[in-house]
Amino acid sequence: MASTSMQPPNYTELLMPEGHSAENRPLIPKDTPQKFTTSSRYNDVWASILFGLNLVVFGGLNIFSFKTYASNTFHGAAQGQASFIDHSLTVLILSSIFVSFGLAFGYFVLIQRQTSLLVKSSFLLSVALVFAIGVTQLLGGSLFWGGLNIFVGVIILLCYNLWAARMRMAVLLLQTVSSVTRRYPGTLAVAISGLFTQILWSSLWIFSLAINYSVFQKISNCHTDSDGKAVCESYELPVVMTYLAFVMFWNSEVIKNVVHTTISGVFAAYYFLEGSAQGMPSSPTLTSGKRALTTSFGSVCFGSLLIALLQTLRYVLNSARSDSDDGFAAFIAMCADCILSCLEGLFEIFNKFAFTQVAMYGKPFIVAAKDTWELIKDRGVDAIVNDSLVGNVLGMGALLVAILSGLYGYLFLKIVRPSFAEGDEMATVVVVLVEMVLGAVMISIPNNVLDSGVTTTFVALAEDPEALHRTKPELYQAFVEEYPQVRYNVRGLQTQDGHH
Repeated sequence: MASTSMQPPNYTELLMPEGHSAENRPLIPKDTPQKFTTSSRYNDVWASILFGLNLVVFGGLNIFSFKTYASNTFHGAAQGQASFIDHSLTVLILSSIFVSFGLAFGYFVLIQRQTSLLVKSSFLLSVALVFAIGVTQLLGGSLFWGGLNIFVGVIILLCYNLWAARMRMAVLLLQTVSSVTRRYPGTLAVAISGLFTQILWSSLWIFSLAINYSVFQKISNCHTDSDGKAVCESYELPVVMTYLAFVMFWNSEVIKNVVHTTISGVFAAYYFLEGSAQGMPSSPTLTSGKRALTTSFGSVCFGSLLIALLQTLRYVLNSARSDSDDGFAAFIAMCADCILSCLEGLFEIFNKFAFTQVAMYGKPFIVAAKDTWELIKDRGVDAIVNDSLVGNVLGMGALLVAILSGLYGYLFLKIVRPSFAEGDEMATVVVVLVEMVLGAVMISIPNNVLDSGVTTTFVALAEDPEALHRTKPELYQAFVEEYPQVRYNVRGLQTQDGHH
C-alpha cells in the first residue's frame, strides 16, 4: 500500500542495500534476453550525411563572406584604441564563477536532502507565478491573456489531488537519480562539455551572423525608405538570414540532444546492467558517449532536424509579422506562431522520450518515435505530470540560483565600488544581468543530468520493470509502493510478482 505521508523514506541506500553487495546481489541469468543493447548498427545514416553537408555549406558561406568583407572593409582601417580592464573586473569574474558554482552545487545537495519539500513548494510556486502573470496582464490592460492565465491557475489548483498523488513518485525518482549521479560523476562532465560546446558554437555563429549580414546587406542593395523601413532590392539577405537561423537551431538541438542521449545511456546502463551477470561497463559514460556520436548520431540529427524546422518556420513568421503593414496578416502570423510554439513544446517533450529510447535500445528515430507514442498513450498523464513536477523543481532551482547570483554581483559593486562601474547605473544593470545568466548556466549542468536521468528511469520502468525487479528488488518494491502501475509494462503485461 502506498504511503500516505508526503515524505517517503530515503531510498538512497536501496541503490546498494545491505546484504546486496556487488558480489551477492540477485543476478539476471546469463540466458535472459536483455533489452538494453550496445548494437553496432548505424541508424538514420542519411541524417548524419545531411548534417555534415549542412556544416560544409555553412563553412563555405562563411569563407565567401569573410573574403568579401575583408577585401572591402579592412583596407585602411584605423587601429582601435587599446582597452584597459580594471583588476576588480577580473576579481568579479573569477569570484562569480565560484559563487554561482557553489550555489548550483548547493541546490543539487538540497534536492537530495529535501526532495519532498522542493517538489511541493516548487509546484505551489509555479501556480503562484501563473496567477502573478495573469494579474500583471490584467493590470496592463490585456484582459484575454490575463483572464486565461488566472483560469489556468484555478484549474491547476482544483486538480491538486491529481498532482499530489504523483508527487511521491517524483520524489523517489529525484532521490534515485541524484544518488546515481553521485556514483557516476562523468554525467556531470558530459553536461559541462555540452555547455562549453554550445558556448563555442554560439560565439562562432554570432561572428558568422555579423559578417554575413554586413556582406549580404550590400549584395541585396538594402537601404532605408522614407518611412524608416529597411528595403532590399533582392532576396539574398533574407534567404541567408533564414538559413543561418536554421543552422543555429539545428546545431544547437544536436548538441543538446547528444548530451541528453549520452547521459540517458549511462542511466540506462545502471538500470539494466548494475547487478546483472554482465555488469556495468568499465567506463559507462565513455561507452554511452561513443554510441551517441556514432551509431545513434543519425537518429539524434533526424529528431533534432524536426525541431529545427519548426523553429525556423516560427522565425520566418515572426520576421514577416514585424515587416508587414497589414494588421490582419500580422494577426494571422501571430496566431500561427502561437500554434507552432505549442507544437514545438510538445515536440520537445516527445523528442526527449524518443531520444531516451534511442539511448536505451539503439533504435532508429522512427521506431523510437512509434514506441514513444505507445508509451505516451499508455502512461501519458503520468509521464506529463511527472515531467512537470520534476521540471518545477529544476526550474525553481534555476530561478533561485540566478537571483542569488545577480544579488552577489549587485553587492560586489556596492561594497567594492570598482572604477569601471562608478556612477554608471547601466553598468550595474549589465553586471547583475550577466551574473544572473551565469547562475542560470551553472545550474543548468546538474539540472540537465537530473532531467535526463529522471526521464530515462521513468521510460525504463514503463518499458521493462522486470529488469529492476531482478537486479534491485528493494528499489523496485519502493517504486511499487509509490507507483503501483509500475508492475505493468506499456504493453499491459504484468511482472512475475504481480497478480492478474
